[in-house]
Amino acid sequence: MRTSEQVYHQVRWDSRLDPARFVVGVAQRGREPKRVPFAAFMPGGDVPWHRVLFLEADGEVVWDRAAGIDRVAESGAGRVRRGRRLRAPFTPAEPHGHAAGGTGLRVLTWNTLWDRFDRELIHTARRRPLLLDLIAAADADVIALQEVERDLLAALTRHLPGYALDADPARVEDTGLVLLSRLPVLESARLDLGPHKAVHAIVVDAGDPVTVAVTHLTSDHTAGGAAIRTAQLAVIAEALAPVEGDVVLVGDFNHGGTLPVLGMRDAWTELHDDDAPTFDPVGNPLAAVSSLSGRSARLDRVFVRGTAAVLRADLVGTRPVDGLFASDHYGVVVDLGPRPAESDVLDVPPTPRTAVVWLPGPWPEVDAVRESTRWPPHVTLLFGFVPESDFDRAVPLVADAVEEIAPFPVRVEGVGTFGDVVWLDPAARPAPWAELHAALLRRFPACRARFTPHLTVGTTERAAARIPGRDFGVGEVVVLSRRGDGPMLPRAVVGLGTGEVRWIEEPPTPPGPDLDAVADRVVAALPGVHVVGSRAIGGHLPDADLDLVAPDPPLDRVRALGVEPVPVVGARTPGYRFAVSGLSVDLLASDDDIATGAITDAAAVRAAVGERHASFVRVVRVVKAWARARGVDSAPFGGLPGLAWSVLAARAVCAGTEFFATWAAWDWHDPVALHGQPARTGEAVTVLTPTAPIRSCTGQVTPGFRDLLTRELFRAWEIVESGDLGTLCAPPDGHRVHAAWAVVTTPVERVGLVRGRMRALLGALEPHVAEPHAWPRPIAHDPVRFAVGLGPTPPSPATLADLVAPWVAGLPDVEVAWTGNGSVPTLR
Repeated sequence: MRTSEQVYHQVRWDSRLDPARFVVGVAQRGREPKRVPFAAFMPGGDVPWHRVLFLEADGEVVWDRAAGIDRVAESGAGRVRRGRRLRAPFTPAEPHGHAAGGTGLRVLTWNTLWDRFDRELIHTARRRPLLLDLIAAADADVIALQEVERDLLAALTRHLPGYALDADPARVEDTGLVLLSRLPVLESARLDLGPHKAVHAIVVDAGDPVTVAVTHLTSDHTAGGAAIRTAQLAVIAEALAPVEGDVVLVGDFNHGGTLPVLGMRDAWTELHDDDAPTFDPVGNPLAAVSSLSGRSARLDRVFVRGTAAVLRADLVGTRPVDGLFASDHYGVVVDLGPRPAESDVLDVPPTPRTAVVWLPGPWPEVDAVRESTRWPPHVTLLFGFVPESDFDRAVPLVADAVEEIAPFPVRVEGVGTFGDVVWLDPAARPAPWAELHAALLRRFPACRARFTPHLTVGTTERAAARIPGRDFGVGEVVVLSRRGDGPMLPRAVVGLGTGEVRWIEEPPTPPGPDLDAVADRVVAALPGVHVVGSRAIGGHLPDADLDLVAPDPPLDRVRALGVEPVPVVGARTPGYRFAVSGLSVDLLASDDDIATGAITDAAAVRAAVGERHASFVRVVRVVKAWARARGVDSAPFGGLPGLAWSVLAARAVCAGTEFFATWAAWDWHDPVALHGQPARTGEAVTVLTPTAPIRSCTGQVTPGFRDLLTRELFRAWEIVESGDLGTLCAPPDGHRVHAAWAVVTTPVERVGLVRGRMRALLGALEPHVAEPHAWPRPIAHDPVRFAVGLGPTPPSPATLADLVAPWVAGLPDVEVAWTGNGSVPTLR
C-alpha cells in the first residue's frame, strides 16, 4: 500500500485524474475527520502526512489508511471526464444560477466603489441605480466587478435575470469580487492571494471554452503596496500558466504602468494608441476623494491570452448623469472573437483624406455655427480610412460590417469639448455607437483610433449651446473622400441592417459656353480656309475647337482678329494655334493628302448619314459629351479622335442600332470603316478614315486603353438601358482605380509640345504600369498640370523617375512627379 504522500502526487500530476473531484480526509483530535477539497490541501503545510486518513473521489473512498484500501488506479472515480482547466492551485467552486448558451464574448470589468469609506462624499444611494443601468446597457456576456457588497449583489441579481453568479452571496464581501455570466459556466474556481484578496475564475462556453478571471490587487493605501502587487501578479501568472485555451484576466490592478503579466496582451493598447485613464481624479470627483496622488491612471485592465482577437475596447461610465458619476473608476468593456479571415479584413495604412461617418443631413442651426465647410456635419466612425483606390475592396467590407447592426435612434444634444474644439453629443445611448465602431474596426484594424462619438460644430461653445437637441435615426453610414484641395464628399452610402451599397457619382461638369457665333465670325474673317473636323461634320459640342485647313494660311487676317498665331512645334504637318474669345482654333497649313483628306472625310460622313443627319447630330453630340466627361476623347492622350466618334456614330445611325449597345459588344479585333468590313490590322482598335488616304485614326490606342474603352461603353450602355441618363456624363472614378499619379507640370508655352509627346510618355510607362490613363485636360492651369493614372499597383517614386527621365530630358522646364491617390482633384 502506498503512502498518502505518494497518492497525493499521483492525483496532483496524473493527467487522467481530475483533482477537483477528490477530497482529502484529515484527522482532528476528538472530532470527526475534516474533509478538505484536494486543491485546498497544502502538502508540507500545517498538516503532516500521517494525519491524512483517506481520499475520496466522486464520493467513493479510493485510499484509506486504516482499511488498507488503495484503489486509485483501479477505480473509475475521479477520472477526467472533460479536461478541467482550472486545476490546482485554484480551488473549485460551484456557480449560483444558470445561464443560457451563446456565441462570442463581451467582457465588462468595473470597480463599483463600495460604501465603506467617505460615505458622505460618494452618494452611494444615488449612484447605484445609475451603475445598474450602465452595467445592463453594456450588454456584456461576462461581468467582472470589484468592491461589490451584498445589497449591490442583490440588486444585480434582480436587474440582470439570466446571469449566473460565481460567488456565494453571503460571502461576497470577503473579497468584493463577483463574476456574472449569461453564458454556460463550465467551471468555477478561486485562488487565494492573501487577506481579502483573491482571483475568481470561471470557464464559460463562448463557442469554445474561455477562462475569465477577475482580481483586485492591493492599492497604495497599504504600506508596501507596490511590492505586494508584484508578488500577487507572480502568483496569478504561475496559476494561469497551465490553464489551457483562451484566458482573459480582468480587474483593478491598482497600477498605471506596465504590468508584468506573462504571455498576455493588453486589450486596450491592442486597439488604441493611448493610455486613457480609468481612474481620473481630474475629471471625476469620486476619484478625487480617494486619490493619494491626484494623478490619472489606467488602473483597470483586460488582459488576453490565446487565439481570441480583440474586436472592441471602450470605456463605460465616463460621463456624469445629473452631475454624478456611477463610480470612482470607469468600466472597461471588451469584445473578443475569432480572428477574421484574411479575406474579411483590409489591413492597409489609413489616409486622412478618407473617412466613414454618419451624416445627420441638413441642420440649419448647426450649419450656421460650423466653422468648416470642408466636411459636412457628421459623426466620425473611422478616420483616417483606407485610400480611395481601395474603396472597391473596402466598401463591401463596410457592408458586411454594418449588415450586422440594426438601425438605431439617437438624440444629438449637449455640448462637449476637445481642447478648443466644440462638439454636440450624439451618444446618450453609447452602446449602439460602440457596436457599430467595433464592427467596422474588425474589418479595418489599421484604422484604430480613440473613438468618442461627436458632431463637431467649431470653437464657439456659447453658440453651440444654443443649438436645440434633435432626434435622428442612424440608418446608414457614408464613406467620404477628399480629392485635391476639395472638401470631403460622399462616395458611397451603406445601409445598416441590410448592407445595401449605393455609390454616389460626382455631378457632371456643366457644359461649356456656346461658341458657334465666335466660330462663324472667325471663318468669315479668314478667306480661303476650309472648316474640317466636328464643326464641318455636325454634332459638335458648343465649345468645340475650330479646325481649319488652308494651303496658304492668312496670318495677317488672323492678327487682325487681335491674336497672334503660334506655330505648333513638333507636329507632323505644319500649323498654327490661336484663341479668339475663348474659342481654340487649329489652323493646318498644308495642301497635302492628309489636309485634303480632312476636308473630304467630313463630306463623306455627311453623305453617309444623308437624311438621317438630324438623328446623327443628336447621337454624336451625346457621345462626344460622354467621351469628354469620361476622358476617352483625345488622340494625343491615347484616346479616340473626333473623327473616330463620328464614324462610329454614323455606322450606328445608318444601321438603326443604339450606339452604346452596338459598340460595347463589338469585337475590337475587327476594324471599323464607314462602309464595308475591312480586313484585320492587328491594332488594338482600328477606326479607318472615310476617304483617301485611308488610314487608321486610332493607332495610338493601346490594348490597355481598349479595355478601358470597353468598360466605359458597357457602363454607358447600362445607364442608357436604365433610363437614368443624369449619370451618363459624370466624371470617372479614377481615384478608385489609380493608387498614385504621375503629374506632368509644364509652362504654358510648352503645353502643345507636351500634348504631342504624351503618347511617348505612355509608351515608356506601359511595360511597367497596368493600364496607365492620361487625363486629356489639365488638372491645374498656372502652371499647367496633367495627371496620368498609374493603376492599382503603381511604381515607386524612384522607379517612376527612372522611367520618365529620357522623356523629360527632351522637354526643358517640364517635370513629372509621383503624387498620391488623393492629392489629385476630381478629373473633369
